[in-house]
Amino acid sequence: MVKSKPKIKSIIFDLGGVISHGGYLDFIKHYCAECLTPIGKKKILSLERQVNLGKITQQEFYNRIRKVFYVHLTPKQMHNLIVKHMQVNKSLVHLIPKLKKTRIALFTNSLGSMAYEVMKRDRLSSKKLFDRIFVSTKMHQVKPDRKAYEYVVRQLKIKPSQALFVDDRLENIRPLKNLGMHGIVFKDTRQFAKELKKYELV
Repeated sequence: MVKSKPKIKSIIFDLGGVISHGGYLDFIKHYCAECLTPIGKKKILSLERQVNLGKITQQEFYNRIRKVFYVHLTPKQMHNLIVKHMQVNKSLVHLIPKLKKTRIALFTNSLGSMAYEVMKRDRLSSKKLFDRIFVSTKMHQVKPDRKAYEYVVRQLKIKPSQALFVDDRLENIRPLKNLGMHGIVFKDTRQFAKELKKYELV
């Protein structure tokens, strides 16, 4: 018996590392070597979670990076460096409108208002590209928490099995299987388009 292919009704994209590349992770690698030690990773993930949830402000996040990891830049300098180096993945943005019969959404964890700032600068918030936009600081929910994924699916009015999440972080994709959702770990547009074929969306 041939297994039927999943009927995807909505594709939900991440922003940083997928729709845009460069920026935050490049900043961490270049300016914050202490962030990449085992202890440092735990500390930075904790800070990321707090700012993504809106529990601390963007300014507080940068100030804590300065103090905890001895980064010799002002909050403004850090923010400007990250935003400046976030570049749109043009090949992916050109592909998205060609995807068949699916609602296209964006779900991103955000350092304060950064996601909105980048989307406005690069004109990514247009209805022509995304039907719905979900930002962690506004939702007060973050990936990879179960409730965050369930909230997005519920808002899109689809079944978990009809959702396909696209994220560059494996830790954000790994929990989806247990929720009955689908996921693709994004590497580049060519790899993504190839993996989409199993869902008959291109």
